[in-house]
Order: sequence, then C-alpha cells, then structure tokens
Amino acid sequence: MATRRISIKSNDHHSQGDYAKAIEYHSQDLAIAKEVGDRAGEGGAYANLGYAYDSLGDHAKAIKYHEQDLAIAKEVGDRVRKGRAYGNLGNAYQSQGDYAKAIEYHGQLLAIAKEVGDRAGEGVAYGNLGISYQSQGDFSQAIKYHGQHLSIAKEVGDRSGEGRAYGNLGTCHMPLNEYVKAGAYLKEQHALAISLKLAHMQCNAALNMGIALTIHVRAGRQGPATVADQAPGQAHTLALACLNDRVREAAKWFQAALDGGDPFAKLHLALLSFDAGQEDVALAHLKEHLSWRVQRGRDTCAGCGQKRGEDTPMLTCSGCRVARFCSADHQKMASKKAAVGGSLRTGRHKDICG
Repeated sequence: MATRRISIKSNDHHSQGDYAKAIEYHSQDLAIAKEVGDRAGEGGAYANLGYAYDSLGDHAKAIKYHEQDLAIAKEVGDRVRKGRAYGNLGNAYQSQGDYAKAIEYHGQLLAIAKEVGDRAGEGVAYGNLGISYQSQGDFSQAIKYHGQHLSIAKEVGDRSGEGRAYGNLGTCHMPLNEYVKAGAYLKEQHALAISLKLAHMQCNAALNMGIALTIHVRAGRQGPATVADQAPGQAHTLALACLNDRVREAAKWFQAALDGGDPFAKLHLALLSFDAGQEDVALAHLKEHLSWRVQRGRDTCAGCGQKRGEDTPMLTCSGCRVARFCSADHQKMASKKAAVGGSLRTGRHKDICG
C-alpha cells in the first residue's frame, strides 16, 4: 500500500511539471520495490525516473534509467514492457540528437509491437520513426512512416495520434516545396484539433499553416518567373493579387497561433511583415519576440527546446550572449537548415542571432 501511495504522489508531481519532486517520489518507489523484491515495480520506477530526467533535459540519466527498465523487462520476459523501454530509449536518443540510435530503438519497438499484435504501439513506432527521419532531413522516408502512422491511428480510433500524423505529414511536405499537400494535411489537423478540443495541437496547426503560406509566398516572389519579372497585364495583376491573398491568410493563421499562446508566431509575423515591405511592423513584432527569447533563454536549450535546472551547466552563444544550449551538438541542432531537418517553427538560431 505504501508503494501505491508514493506512486500516486510521484505521478501527480510529474503531471504538474514538478520534476524534481517527482524524482524524489520515484526514487522512493524504487527503494520500496527493491526492498520487497517487486521486479516489475522496480522496472516501472526506473521508467518513471527516465521520463522525469528526459523532461528535465538530462538525457544521459534518462537513458541510464530506461536501460535498467529494459534489463528487467528482458529478465522477467515481459515483451510489452520491453517494447515500451525500447521506445523510451528511442525518445531519449531523439532528444539528444542521436537520430541513428533513435531509429535503432524505435525499430525494435516496431518489431515487438508487430510480434505481439499491438496495432496502437505499431502506429506509435511508425510515428516516432517518421520524426527521427524528419529530424535528419530524410523527408521522403519520414512521409512514408507518418503515412503508416496515420493509417493505423484511423484504424484503431486514435484521434489524437491521427492529428499528430496529419501535422507531421504537413511539416514534412513543406521543405519539399509541396505547399498544397502541406496545407491540406495541416487543415485536417486543425479541424481535428478543434473537434477534440486540443488547444495545443490547434495552435501548432495554425502556426504551421502560416509558415506553409509564407514559404509559398516567398517562392512565388523569388522564383524564375516572379510577379516583378512579368510584363504588366491581367496575368500579372492576378498573380500579385494571389500573393497578397496568401500574405493576408498567413497573417490570420499566425494571429490565431498567437492568440493560442504560441510565442513563435511573433517571429513569423515579423518575417512575413518584412517580406511584405512593412519594416516598422516587422521590427515591432521582432522586438517582442526577442524580449521573450531573452527571458526564455535563461533556462531553455535553444536546440532541443527543453528547460534545464538553474544549476545545470549550459553553453552560451558567443554571438548574441542570450541563447543557451545543453551541448555543442544541440548548438549545431539549433542552426540546421529546414532542408536537412532543421525546425521551420523556431527558425535557425544563426539567422536570428545575426
């Protein structure tokens, strides 16, 4: 009974984001499980400690605990728990930026899910594999896996998973300049998020819709047959009107994301305003965004986006003296181009820093 009471407390603290307190209770869970010889409970405590440390951004400790959970799952012959441990290890390596390792472990989760007939777990594994390939810029392979995730999510009735798959497919098509496909998937995600009352997903879909439209506008203006290069006439007027419509629509989506609480919408409103020649408006948006970045930069890695403890050693950008990073690898992660897996949402740090 004592173990059960502590578990409830630890889960409460974890769900509230108080990871330090959660770790304290998870550690007590672990000690009691060891004392009474409860190997399954011991494995569960290791897994929970792994989740907590991963949430804190200490991926090395997270990996250590998930490996201990995996060892126990192998020892007791629990295939489902073994698969879950592989998935947790994959997520930790993904957060660390080691995509090859993440793919290896998510592949093992997929194999076990197929073996035990766990269709939902199979879908999760496909989605995780898609994210890992997406992170290293292999968008064609990522689209394949996200498509499989979407198909299974629909089959098993996982509406939230379906929404995540739509969003991932949309963001994968953007770097390939497939704006129509990207927009179609993102609109599906936005509509689903509204129906499920998932505010965070709704906000993400709105931001990504705005980004897709902005990239489309930029390509239209910079392509070989831009509006400015065309001879005056009806075709020129229609093309210009079409671009302006996209600018207005993108601004509406960014405003929706901002209203939903996404601070990155300010950055994209600034970029959109610059593209539209509204420099004063752009500068106002950018100042607000940078002010938020300064506050956020004190305890958040600009590479993986996770918060760290105040006493955690972090690298500081030598250029802006604001952005901080968990490691040199995460500093590189923050400035990758979208074409090789960088984040369209947060933008490249080297561009913002400059």
